[in-house]
Formats: sequence, structure tokens, C-alpha cells
Amino acid sequence: MEFIKPLRNYLRSYNCVSFLQAIWYLSNHLEFGGRLPPYLANSNPKGLKSNLALGFFLWELDTLSREVILYCQPRVGKHVTDWNQVAKALNLLKKAEVDGSTIDQHNIMSEMARIAHRQFHWQQGVSHNDLIRTRKIYRSAGMNDVVRSVYGLSAEQVALSGFAALSTYIEHFAMTADWCENVVPLLGFNPRRVMENLTVDLAFIRKSAHDVRSLNGDWAYAFNPLWLHPLIRLEDGRIICPFPGLLARRMTDGLYFDIAGHDVDVLSAHMGPAYQAYIGEALDRANKGKFSVLPEQPYGSKKQPKDAVDFIVVDDTATLFVETKLLKMGRAAKEYLAPDATVTTQLAKLAKAIGQVYATLSDALAGQYHHWKPNGKSVHPILVTMDNWNLFTQTIHGVLSALVHAELDRRKIDRSIITDHQYVVCSANEFEVGIQVMHEVGIQPFIEPLSKGEKVGWLFSGHMRQSFSKELLSVVPLFPEERRSLLPKRPV
Repeated sequence: MEFIKPLRNYLRSYNCVSFLQAIWYLSNHLEFGGRLPPYLANSNPKGLKSNLALGFFLWELDTLSREVILYCQPRVGKHVTDWNQVAKALNLLKKAEVDGSTIDQHNIMSEMARIAHRQFHWQQGVSHNDLIRTRKIYRSAGMNDVVRSVYGLSAEQVALSGFAALSTYIEHFAMTADWCENVVPLLGFNPRRVMENLTVDLAFIRKSAHDVRSLNGDWAYAFNPLWLHPLIRLEDGRIICPFPGLLARRMTDGLYFDIAGHDVDVLSAHMGPAYQAYIGEALDRANKGKFSVLPEQPYGSKKQPKDAVDFIVVDDTATLFVETKLLKMGRAAKEYLAPDATVTTQLAKLAKAIGQVYATLSDALAGQYHHWKPNGKSVHPILVTMDNWNLFTQTIHGVLSALVHAELDRRKIDRSIITDHQYVVCSANEFEVGIQVMHEVGIQPFIEPLSKGEKVGWLFSGHMRQSFSKELLSVVPLFPEERRSLLPKRPV
């Protein structure tokens, strides 16, 4: 706990809302290109476009916003009037991370995995693809009914509510209590139910931050309650959004937890099929004639019916066995070091899904599928998860590999199937890009390096950037009409 004291004591002299507004300016500048006010201009005096050159980062502002909520004064305190005041807080935060670290040669690889989960999503940003994917999945027939039961609005209305709020908060730190009523003429409905779900008062979020804080080496990775409630209601009735990037993430990935928390059976009954259908539609959009795409078909006997892999994608070079799984990674797995039991529990879910792919692949290779037969070309199983698991360190792969081996043993599948058909895991976002590159260069040239040799275990995205940078320039949005339909719904 001693390592946190310098930062805590420094923040205690400042006004919370004033410091959060400074964070709003800075995070907006880094993620959305927002203008800086004169008092913060020295954070980027040369107007650099590369965030990496500035010396402070979105993930640090994320952590700092949590500490500001915890320790700054809610009503009184000094106002932030100069960049140096924020810079000192950031430097104290960096020092606290170093002083509180428990990293040594035995757990450095696990620490790299935590760093990835903390940093990569901020580096990649929330794209139109993320907004569109969420919109399409949640507005499918079954999911739309579930969303309406949770929010009292359709999935389309929830998506537009989030987009309208994000557009507003990129321009303004605070909005008045009657914002919801003011945007009714633009949206055609009142988004208050959605906004209320995202909003708490300052005392509530301060208690939440206190309840989940960590006072050991996990401190920097502890949950920031702004991820759950990115909007804060002030005593004067205004509603502030200290970190618009967190609002964007709450209205994309974060919607999952509203639905799962409401009724976990929804995942298997509606959300899983909706996600599978979305990946199928993405495959159809990416296919310009070089692929043969075979959707899931039943096989087996009447007494033991089975379902094939979700999609089989065939070209002249190889075959993909594509299995789609929601598989959202639990928060604890992003905070603790492997092989902590909480991390292993999360990876066990992934191992079970990989085992399922190998079980159906084993049947297919034995000729049990009716709609596909082995043709002598390489077959590559690929698991496409909704979340990005960032599986790239030796420790994580070691734990996962052991769990996959145990799962194969449980299913009585020979482990040699991994040697012949190395599994690959990627996120939906990576798959939408990767499948377009594969269409251009061929499945085998793209996947083979990930199946054999030094690139086994590489991140899908890292492989693409290193080996297919030219082809990435030709990648296009798969659903441009969805993007066009969102853009007019932007309040000014």
C-alpha cells in the first residue's frame, strides 16, 4: 500500500470534477483528435499525431481516472489549471506501478499478457466495425426481444442512443439533465432508459472504486467502475462523461454483460446463434468468388445426432474449419497473473471450445460429414471468439496447451491431431480482416505460418501486420451500408 501513498496524497488536494474534465480533454485528444484547451496545450506542444511520442497513454489515463474518483475532493479542492499538474499525477502513477510491481523472471511472461489486455484495446480503438457488429448481433430477431426486455427499447434504438451520446460527449464534457428529451426530434424516441442504465452519482462510483481496488501488485490492473457506468450525475443535475472512449466500449462489448446478467440462458438460445449468423454474413461479404463456404450441417445417427463445425471455407490451397464462440473473457483473467486459478478457469473455457472443434474435425477427417470430404489438402481449425483473448505469451500458451491436452484426453482424441492440425484462435475483428487477406493470397499461405514453426502462438493481427501489410491496404468495411446509416444520427 505504501507505493500508492504519494499519488493518493497528491490527488487529495484537487477537485474531482475539475481533474476529470482535464482527463476528458486529454483522452479525447488522444483517441478522437479533440482540441486541447490552452491550459493543457503543453501536453502536446508540437501538435504530434503519434500518441506514442507524447509520453502518456490512454491506459494510464484510464487508471488515473479511477484514482481521481477515489481520492480527489468531491466538492472543494484546487482546480486543474495547468498541464504540469496532470503530468505530475501521471508521473506519480508511473512510479506507483514500478514500486508496486511484483514481477520477476518467473512471471514476466504472465505480466506481458496482463499488459496486453490493459493496453491493446486502447491502441486499437473502437472502430466502426465494432459498432456495426454490435448493432447487427443485437438487432437479430431473438436478441432484439431480449434487448427490449432489458432496456424497454429495440436493439436499433439502443445502438442509436449510444451513438448519439458518444457523439455528444466527444464534443462536450457535460450535458444537461434534459439532453434525452432534446434529442427526441433527432432520434424519434427518448433514450433516457439507456442513459439511466449507464449513469450513477459521484458517491456511488467512488464507493464502487473503493470496493474493487487492489493494494498490491495487481493495483494498476484493478477494475475501473467507469467501464460499467461511464456517466456520472453531479449534484447540480449535469451528467458528465470523463472518458468518452469508455462510453464507446460500454456500448459495444459492454452490452454483453447487461444481457448475460439479465438471463444467462439468452447466450445459448439467442446470442450464440446471432453471433454465428453474423460471422456467416461476414464470410459471404468477403467472398468474391474464390471461396466455397459450407454452413453447419447435421450428421451422425438418429440416436446420436451431431452438428458439424459452424463453417467450412475451402479454396484452391486449403480448408478452414471455422467455429464461432462468444467466449467473453472474465475480468479477473485480465487482472491476475497466470497460472492463478482465476486465469486458468477462464482458459479452461477456451480449451473446452478447442476440444469441441477437434472432436468434430476428427469425425470429418474420418469421412462422417455428409457435405464435405477430405481432399488431401491441409485443414486448419480456427476458433473465432467475440472477445480478443490476446494469446501470445509462452506462459499463457503453456497453460492453455495443458488444458487442451486434458480436454482431448477426456474426449479420447489422439493428441497428434494438434501436430497435424494446429488450432488458431482469433477475435471477430481480426477474422473480418484476415478472411479478406486470405481471399487475396490464399488460405494456406496465410494460415500455414501460424500452424508450423516460429509463428505458432502468434497473434492473428501481429501476423497480418508483419507478413501482409500490402494486402491490408485493400481491406474494406464488409458492411458499408451500416456505416452510412449510422453517420446521419449525429447530434451537433
